[in-house]
Amino acid sequence: MRVLAVDLGATNLRVALFEGGSLVRKAVTRTPQSPGDIIDTIVELAREISRESGVDAVGVASIGPLDIGRGDIVNPPNLPFKRLRLRDELGKKLGAKVVVANDCVAAVWGEYIYGRHSGVSNMGYVTISTGIGGGFIVDGELLLGSRGNAHEVGHIVVDYTSNIRCGCGGLGHWEALASGTGIPKLAQSLAKSWGGPETEALARSRGQVITPEEVFRLASEGDPFAVRVVEEVARIIAAGLASVAAAYDPEVLVLGGSVYLRNAEVLRPLIEEYLSAYAMEGSHFRIEDASFGDDEGLWGAYAIASRTPRKLEKYAYKPASR
Repeated sequence: MRVLAVDLGATNLRVALFEGGSLVRKAVTRTPQSPGDIIDTIVELAREISRESGVDAVGVASIGPLDIGRGDIVNPPNLPFKRLRLRDELGKKLGAKVVVANDCVAAVWGEYIYGRHSGVSNMGYVTISTGIGGGFIVDGELLLGSRGNAHEVGHIVVDYTSNIRCGCGGLGHWEALASGTGIPKLAQSLAKSWGGPETEALARSRGQVITPEEVFRLASEGDPFAVRVVEEVARIIAAGLASVAAAYDPEVLVLGGSVYLRNAEVLRPLIEEYLSAYAMEGSHFRIEDASFGDDEGLWGAYAIASRTPRKLEKYAYKPASR
């Protein structure tokens, strides 16, 4: 079975060909900013890596929010458009079955089917990347919600006193404070009340030019203000994880996403330390790193196309000839 896997993120677009259970070829590019360009780029990359031979099915792990019934992306907070007709446009252009799910829903299904934690009946996946999202399996069932958005955990309020606004418009959201787009805003906010020494990270935060990469690099070099920001990021992530653990009662919470994976050696010990303060007493779950690294979304997309869960099957695009 030849499967085209698409990982559509706010920053990067990844497309891969899977054959015989293995990732054969992949291509990575920056995510275009318009709906038409996104569709055209996926189709172009698909034809390139499949070598014009076609595919049997397409899985798309996509940013949200989604309208799962239509297979559309609707009002994404980190891309500048209102709607993208994703599923049907790809199905028509590629002539194959197309299954679309939120990227984290796809990722948790990929972990459940193909990952190191396969078969765990109660599992969560959380990505800390450009944004923050989650996917959950409870008693062996993949959760979707009425529109496919039961997993938008990045919009959990972790600080109701915060005036930092999320891309969705809300205040104090987990994504607004601890994601790739949120960390610079958090640093700027913390700079206002900093009483320690003047540092490079502090100056860059006050100038509103610091990036997450610089925060973690400067922290590793001992910059006191950068260390403070990283500690606060870890604390916020721990609070968010404690909240989703209370809601979904997982055995395993798998963490992925570029912000987390590139800084896991620093973040994971801090997160686990702070979890003891925030998690519900008697909680029994463990934190694990994603099985597939940067390819987590691709394996998730492959999983929903090759082993489509029954809840997603009814939302698949199927060519008339099939």
